[in-house]
Amino acid sequence: MIFKIDRKEAITRFQNLPLRHYDIKEDEEVFNYPKVFANYILTLPSKSYKGHIKMFGEELVKLLEALKCDYLIFLGDSDLAWLRRFKEHESFEDSFQYLISNKIGKRFNGAIQVPLSEIPLFIKHLAWLVRTNGIVQYVHFVDPNQNIICDICQYGNLHISSKTKAADILLKNAVSNIKFEYLCEDTCYNKFSKSSSIKGRQITV
Repeated sequence: MIFKIDRKEAITRFQNLPLRHYDIKEDEEVFNYPKVFANYILTLPSKSYKGHIKMFGEELVKLLEALKCDYLIFLGDSDLAWLRRFKEHESFEDSFQYLISNKIGKRFNGAIQVPLSEIPLFIKHLAWLVRTNGIVQYVHFVDPNQNIICDICQYGNLHISSKTKAADILLKNAVSNIKFEYLCEDTCYNKFSKSSSIKGRQITV
């Protein structure tokens, strides 16, 4: 079962979660990302996006077990509601229904705490929302001790940062024993199609 955390409480408790706000004076968005030790992009040896996300959830659980982590905390970097685009397009309705079935209301913009047992299913729906632009904000997640800071990109890769040298050593040891692989390229791409476009992805307005 997933748990809701009020946004202000989550920001106070988990201060390494990245945030974003709009600066009216400068007419630009300001991104606040914590200082980290190292950054990585992890991918998987998968042949289809459906299989990729299934494996992603399974391997993420293994990674968390190796890091002795019982749950993750997910939070959008802006104060927009998780269900901001509810009923806008059928491509992401199933994933919104999953959130609604877990008592995520239409105005909720706080953090979601997800236990290890629920990670594969939650990741499946989050990855689809990110891939289709069903969710407006960037969703980052951390472990309870905030040793790692992560997010999933539209191509289904895990962007992960270690907060300290000690956390980096633990992370590298964990990755070496699971199926996640380091992406050699500096930027992500759509490896499941010859086209750069993503099926089902909607333009955010």
